[in-house]
Amino acid sequence: MTFCIIFSVSFILLLAYIVSKRKLHLFEILFIWMVIIIIHNNFLTITAINLRMFDFAETPNNYWSLVLMRMLLIPLLIIWYLDHTLSPEWYTKWVWLPIGILLLVGIENMGQVLNVYKATRWKFWWSFIEWFVILVLVIYPCSWFRNLLRSELK
Repeated sequence: MTFCIIFSVSFILLLAYIVSKRKLHLFEILFIWMVIIIIHNNFLTITAINLRMFDFAETPNNYWSLVLMRMLLIPLLIIWYLDHTLSPEWYTKWVWLPIGILLLVGIENMGQVLNVYKATRWKFWWSFIEWFVILVLVIYPCSWFRNLLRSELK
């Protein structure tokens, strides 16, 4: 049941993103996807395995649900956030940042409610700090790569 819910949400969001108008170039999307996966997987590995702040369910259903959340759902939401906030004004990313953080914290809590993982020593408010740091760490490489693509196309 858990896998079906997470798969359905991921599939619907992926289809919605595919048919929506995008401002990001395909190479930017792939670069951002890679950066998000590297940052988020390293963070989750440190907090889950080394610090033992999360316990993961051992059933295959919950494992694949976690993989789907980590590899598709969360990167897709962050890319959609960056695509939506892409504008010449520097403040749009920071105005929409609380909405993006709330959405990502909600997805994280959905994983806990569906028993994909359990936070053992993790405080709820740490999630807001975690997603703020991850989004800031993704925004700057995205800007750098966008400038690099612009300079290559000139």
